[in-house]
Formats: sequence, C-alpha cells, structure tokens
Amino acid sequence: MPSRSSIEVKEKIRQNWNKLLRENLLDVSESLLGGSPPSVFVGSYSYPKVNIGPLVSTKCGDVKFLDHPEEWTGLELEDLISNRLSLIRGTSLASAIVDVNKNKYVELLQELAMANKSINIEVKFDKKPTLRFEEIDNSSVTDADSVQFGLVSKMEGLRIPAAISVDKRIEKIYYDQDLNANEAVNMLYNKGTEISRLSKILSIGMLGTKKRRKLVPTKWSITAVDQIISANLIKKLIDYSSLDNFHLYRYAHLGNDYAIILIPDLVWSFEMHEAWIDNDGKVSIESAAEISGSPKNYPKIGGSYFAARVAVTEYLERHRRKSAAIILRQIHPDYVLPVGVWQIREGIRMAMKTKGEIFDSLDKAITQACVGMNISKNEWTSNSAIINSIRQQKRISEYIH
Repeated sequence: MPSRSSIEVKEKIRQNWNKLLRENLLDVSESLLGGSPPSVFVGSYSYPKVNIGPLVSTKCGDVKFLDHPEEWTGLELEDLISNRLSLIRGTSLASAIVDVNKNKYVELLQELAMANKSINIEVKFDKKPTLRFEEIDNSSVTDADSVQFGLVSKMEGLRIPAAISVDKRIEKIYYDQDLNANEAVNMLYNKGTEISRLSKILSIGMLGTKKRRKLVPTKWSITAVDQIISANLIKKLIDYSSLDNFHLYRYAHLGNDYAIILIPDLVWSFEMHEAWIDNDGKVSIESAAEISGSPKNYPKIGGSYFAARVAVTEYLERHRRKSAAIILRQIHPDYVLPVGVWQIREGIRMAMKTKGEIFDSLDKAITQACVGMNISKNEWTSNSAIINSIRQQKRISEYIH
C-alpha cells in the first residue's frame, strides 16, 4: 500500500516548488549564465516544426545530476521533480528535417550535447522565463510525456565555450555520416554510452547517414533508443541456453511496484501489464506483448514497454541466458506526476540486481509475484498472451506421442 496520499505528495511538490522559486528562480532575468548538465530538449508539439533549446541551471559548475536518470533511483518524487524543475529551458523554432545542418542553434546544441561534463553556457531570452507547470493537475499525462521543465522562454542568443572537452566516442560517430542511426546507437551503447545520453544525441540530429539526419522530439528519441538497443540484444539471446527455472525479481519506488517473471523458453517472448489505481481504488489495466518475435502493433503502453524490455534483455545478455518474460507494474495514486519512462527502466534494472526467487512452476512464480499487490492473480493473468500461449502448447502436447 502507498505510504502517502496523492494530496500529501502534491502538497509537498508545491512546497518544494515555492522554495525553489524563492531561493533560485525569482531573480532570473532575460540573461542567464549557468551550468548545463549538458542537456538539450526537442519538443514534439507541431512536429515537424519543433522547439529546440538547452536546459540550464541558475547555478554554475557540475549540475550533471539534474538530468542524469541513471542516478535517480532512491529519490522521493517531490525531490526528483524539484531537480527537474530547477532547469530552465530556452526555445527556438526549427524544422526537424530541413534545419538539422543549417540552423545555428542546432549546431551549438550539437556541440553542447557532445560535452563530456557539465559546462557553463550563456542564454539570452526575449523576455523573463515564465512558469509552465500544468502537469500536476493533468491526470492524462503519461510516463511517455513526463514532467516538462519549469521556466521557459524563447531564446534570442546562445553562447557556449569555444573549447569544450567532448566525448570522443560520440564525436567519432557524429562525423561518420555513412553509419545509419541504428548502428550508431548500438555501437555507442556497446562502448558504454548511457541510454540517457544516447537519446539526447539522437534527438538533436547527430546520428545517421548524412541525408537522413533529423531532429527527433526528446520523448520519441528516448523510446527509439530503448527499442533499438533491446531489439539488438534480443538477436544476441538466440545463441544462449534457456533458464532452467522460473525467476522472480521485485522492486518498488516512486509509487510503482514491479514484478519481473522470467520463464524458461527457447524463443523470446515478452509481455508487460500496467495497472493504474486511482484515489477511489478503481483499476485500469493495459497490456502489450510480443510472442516469438516483435510486437505486431505499436504497444498501447508506448515507451513504458520498450523501457522495460531493454532492462530485461540487458540482464539476460549479461548472464548469457534466454527466456520469456512477464512484467507486472502496479501504479499507486501517490505517483501523482509521471516523471518519464526512465523510472521504469531503472526500476527494473534495480529489480534485476536483487537475488530474486526461483520456482519450479510458472503458477508458483506468479502467485508469489502477486503477494502484496492490490491486483489479484486472476486480474493480472486473465488476458496474458504468454500464459494463454503456454496453455495452448500444453494442450497440443497432450496429442503428440
């Protein structure tokens, strides 16, 4: 059960926001010198016309933590949101396709995205940045949307240092304009580039063959990177041996409960169920699956699906095993403001680092996975494509001698 009500969490978020305004943001004017994690943002509204710009703090120096999801597990929701809202976003309208090699801001943002550490930048706005924080009262916001940034204003100028220390891995791929985007993402990932970093350089048009490079809205690029990496990892699993037993891993954070069930199988299959519980106790469950291959249609649960898939395939590739997998995600009312699919990826990564539990049957694994859940075993499994497929295989096997 959630330890706090949604009203309590919302109030804490508002208190933190008011404190942030008083201490750091009230004096922000039309000109700002501050640290960038480094970060860039590409909006999706009115695509292929998109708003692009840097994210910058009022503080100079090392602010990497403010836009580094790989370090955020363990934070309370209100503290996480405060960190995100402390970044100010400058915007400039650009064409996603035409401007990628011709827009001065795109070129500067690409340089910024290559930096291997936080750098101080100077942004001039057309007017004092204003608050945009409607999401806290918008129940339709999903993890694919996530919380945007607090203060926003149109840019009139952007200056970055002349000699930036860049990530040589990214720089090399950037200048290789014969390499397609999928190959570039997987090559950088295999060399240790973090997923959060890969999504930024993909979004600002730094990957792909010369004629196909374009700006990609940030929320699309995050899911694209998860999808590309996990698809490549799935191919690698083919050569590995199957698990011998059923494995269960669990983790809870930010009002989300995760249960990951690994099923011995020679063929990759994957399924994710999301159960959203509202303040009245009503439950809405959405599911998506791929049986013996890629999803037939784009998953209804969108980026959540691919964020979970990449975390599971990372685990299997690391242990050189293959299996099918079922993910149960239960979301409590105190998760009042979705913060992005990163929390799904990182939550499942954390789950897969635990010792886990081992069972000799799928039924026992699922029964244990449902312990402590608000959602019953029958509710989770009634529409499971993987479980129905296993049952069908058993029925067929009864007639084969």
